[in-house]
Amino acid sequence: MSASAALSSLGAFALVLASMFVVPFALWCNFSLARTAQLDARVSAPWLWLLAFVVTLGLPVALAVWKYGTDGRRLSAAMMWLPLLWNLGAILLCTQVIPGLLVQSLRAQGDLAGKRFGDSHKVARILSAVGNGLADRLAPPVPAAPRATARETAPVTATAGAAPGSAIAVPFSAAGNAILMNVELEGPAGRLSLPYLFDTGASFTTVHTETAAKLGLTVPPDAPTLQFNTASGPRESRMVYLPKLRLGGIELKGLLVSVCDGCANDRSQGLLGLNVMREFLVEMDYQAERMKLLPRPHEGRPNRAYDIYPAVQIEVEGSPEIWLGRIRWVLVVKNRSTVAIENVVPEVHFSDGQRMAGAPIARIEPGGSGRSLVEGKTVAEDHEKLGFTLALAEAYW
Repeated sequence: MSASAALSSLGAFALVLASMFVVPFALWCNFSLARTAQLDARVSAPWLWLLAFVVTLGLPVALAVWKYGTDGRRLSAAMMWLPLLWNLGAILLCTQVIPGLLVQSLRAQGDLAGKRFGDSHKVARILSAVGNGLADRLAPPVPAAPRATARETAPVTATAGAAPGSAIAVPFSAAGNAILMNVELEGPAGRLSLPYLFDTGASFTTVHTETAAKLGLTVPPDAPTLQFNTASGPRESRMVYLPKLRLGGIELKGLLVSVCDGCANDRSQGLLGLNVMREFLVEMDYQAERMKLLPRPHEGRPNRAYDIYPAVQIEVEGSPEIWLGRIRWVLVVKNRSTVAIENVVPEVHFSDGQRMAGAPIARIEPGGSGRSLVEGKTVAEDHEKLGFTLALAEAYW
């Protein structure tokens, strides 16, 4: 074989190889464009696929047949390059004539593939990465405003005894180094007013087993457990849902509390922990034995992500792969509590400080699971090198 023949064969192979990638992608782009641009929602997917196939392959084939007729050799040669150039030219034309529609259809490719194969399927992830990558080059996205985290929100409900925005004074007893105050707990079976130890080192408020029984709190054997910090050191216990807690006229609804018998003694029935005190601005007058509490204002229902997080299990569906600097992960959130949770927004925290929030899950029943799609651009190509954790940005009882 001569050198020219070898180069000709190599060129033909390169054209065929390029067509194998460009033509299927163009077919998918045309279908996505047709789906995005259709004015009549009653047009079914098979008709859109037929239209995409005609534009992608039907027209260049018809053009080649019209040009070369029955000349099989020249017709075969044309089919090596004509569909490739046809579709590359069509894509270039779209970037000039309908750039907005093209960008919209490119960004929708992951969703279309997700409906066909599943949101966590590798095909959906690749098409999402390629489509969004091209769309970003055509129309760079505007950076979104950072989402307020659960730590930045103010989930407090003020009731009778304290006007919104006003501080209340709560008396306490300073016995030795301990600060004791009366706390009212409410459960399905009634209310109890008990002395509690104000413990700045306790992550969660605690209840005694007997207290939980008197309040009618259900503590199932498979209740979520959590190791939390106290001033006396780390402890592990089961976590249960407490409907209400009142402190000096302020009512807090929907808390997660720890069933900890070792946290009670002859002077106090439990620890008043961070999940309660974090919702106030606290000013302490130790000599007068009074604590001034200023509820943090908020709008709407209180965000209980801090309390709900220990009661859920969050996992990535499938493998958490990164394609072309983008993630398209499905987070599965399982509700391990005895109460339904609503408007759940899971979040991915990367070790470099970047955060990505998923789509809200409307409601998850006790023992049930919900799925949330997280999609966005990362600064890393490998999640294993970067590292990440899963958290909750929002959740409501």
